[in-house]
Amino acid sequence: MFVGSNETFFKSENPALRTICDFMLQILKLGGSVITDKNRYITPRKKDIRSLVREIISAREEKDFRLILVNGAGSFGHMPVKKYGLENGIRDEKTKIGMAMVHKFVEDLNRIIWEEFLKNNVSAVPVHPMSFIVHDDGNIVLFETKQIEKMLDMNIIPLLYGDVVVDLKRGCSIISGDDIVPYLAKKLNADKILMGTDTDGIFDKNPKLFRDVKLIRDINNKNYEDVLNMVSSSASVDVTGGMRDKLKKMIDIAGGIESLVYNANRSGLTKRVLLGEKLGTSIFVS
Repeated sequence: MFVGSNETFFKSENPALRTICDFMLQILKLGGSVITDKNRYITPRKKDIRSLVREIISAREEKDFRLILVNGAGSFGHMPVKKYGLENGIRDEKTKIGMAMVHKFVEDLNRIIWEEFLKNNVSAVPVHPMSFIVHDDGNIVLFETKQIEKMLDMNIIPLLYGDVVVDLKRGCSIISGDDIVPYLAKKLNADKILMGTDTDGIFDKNPKLFRDVKLIRDINNKNYEDVLNMVSSSASVDVTGGMRDKLKKMIDIAGGIESLVYNANRSGLTKRVLLGEKLGTSIFVS
């Protein structure tokens, strides 16, 4: 049964009788540092976005799987949030305008990705977090998924992204792609989470600041607490936290679901992980 669906789907050994919902569900997150220049105000990496979309399409041509794509906001979100002072929510007219502007910017980034799918005649449709997620003091209290489930039933790729959402206490707050991914994975019973970053995986030190770093190949029940203590924060402007926060959210919310942190900047790796290769850091904590 597809979790959350009103219909029951059967599995069959005969491929002709199988439904879309029999195929594995993968949730791919492309980090803001991969698709934007996080050190330059609202600056997309259009060439990289184009290449990544082509890798996704190529992988789906070779293997049947359902996919949810979530993109980080990068310089379209973090810098504008700082500029308009939205870290503490709505306080005055400036922050009200800021809420509108941040939503516009992150939607613009998502549209760039969407248009690349459309250019290739692939069914992918934006699902705007502001329209179906509500926070209360920064915590999710409403997250509607029926539209996402139905899109998956029809083999359409839902495109989500880090966004600003209404907050019952603060007026507004930020939901990052790193919040969306584990929540969706748990609610929809995803088979795999793939986190495309700008590093080769999770290291014992920040690889952007240190040379003597060691890649952690596997994170499991035995070592995850030690890894959390080792992992440092992001080196760039990130109002939603660095790698430690990303890792903790995956473990705390989506524990028991296989996850992989890999380098999406390396050509071909996104296709390879979608097809099942284990590259970078594998995470499985039950």
